[in-house]
Amino acid sequence: MYRLTVSTLDDNLVSSIQTPLERAGLQVVRYTPAEGNEPDPAAAPDVLLLDWRHAVPISRPAEVQAWPDAMRLAALRPADTHVLGPAQELDDFILAPVHHAELVARVQLVLWRHGRALTRNTLEAGDLIVDTSNYQVFESGRSVSLTFKEFELLRFLMTHNQQVFNRETLLNRVWGYNYYGGSRTVDVHIRRLRSKLESGGQRYVETVRNVGYRFALPLR
Repeated sequence: MYRLTVSTLDDNLVSSIQTPLERAGLQVVRYTPAEGNEPDPAAAPDVLLLDWRHAVPISRPAEVQAWPDAMRLAALRPADTHVLGPAQELDDFILAPVHHAELVARVQLVLWRHGRALTRNTLEAGDLIVDTSNYQVFESGRSVSLTFKEFELLRFLMTHNQQVFNRETLLNRVWGYNYYGGSRTVDVHIRRLRSKLESGGQRYVETVRNVGYRFALPLR
């Protein structure tokens, strides 16, 4: 079980995220950054969640100095993203308000990037995060509600990203060989995916004229 330490002054943050993180297989521990409360180097976590929603440190926080090998994820307000850079030494960040499923997905992704996760449960491209174990989708930090078939279509295209598939192949691979609906079904679901995912202007699903569709971005 991986250990995740939450560095925060907010009691509500810890109580709100502890259960979903523990369900994902993480041991959750709180550290309160305060004068006289120095982090114990022997209690180093695998992942350190830094609550920077109210003040983004300019210098290296004490917990980062004490636990230099911990993977670091920060929670901060959208207005503070301009301060992010190499000096912050972060592996990733999440915007407030913190959505449980996105937090779990980002923690899993950070672990996977460092070779610490047994399996990869998330797919990420551009501003899109897909949690394949919990059927959760986030685009630019917002939760996106998809139907089961919309989710399966998106997952298939992402896991075969930049490969072009015609409508018949998509019907067979996503809906199954026993599905007798027409190829128009694919067009309708693609249109719905685009309307839900691409409101910010980022193009994820691309039409290849006279051929079919493909996921346009490489996975990270």
